[in-house]
Amino acid sequence: MKTRLISIIIACALWIAVLPVATVTTGCNQNTVAALVNTLGTSAASIASLEGDTALSTKLQTDTAAAVSAVTNWKTGTPAQTAIEAITLVEDDLNLFPLNTSYEPLIVLALGTAASIIAILNPGAVSARISQRRSVSLSNPPKTSKQYKAQWNAICAQNPALAGAVL
Repeated sequence: MKTRLISIIIACALWIAVLPVATVTTGCNQNTVAALVNTLGTSAASIASLEGDTALSTKLQTDTAAAVSAVTNWKTGTPAQTAIEAITLVEDDLNLFPLNTSYEPLIVLALGTAASIIAILNPGAVSARISQRRSVSLSNPPKTSKQYKAQWNAICAQNPALAGAVL
């Protein structure tokens, strides 16, 4: 009886440990990925607005809506090229932000998150235009909108100049 109970507990613990990874990496929960794309785009658009760049803010909003739609409409098991192309447009928009502003740490988070979303949709995807972009890789990229907001707000908390960017 004890051995069976221990086996069940171990099996449940392994299932709980693997479930979040399996859900995101297999595309089973496209709504989670779409919500992450939406939060990323909305937060970046707010930075563009704070910087007075309404054209970039509008472009980010438009491209984010297209990316969310592409991720939502993507069918698991089929090529994710359309969703990847849509997210790549958002990534291109993020690269339009100037370097060395107080908002740069937030843009780095957004860029790294966009790259991780592409990797989630298709781990083998490589951008053909990588030389025209900032190269950003996060050691612990957010996989949900909640994680993204937490990382974003932690960056804002470290710099009083970013108080207007809190999500």
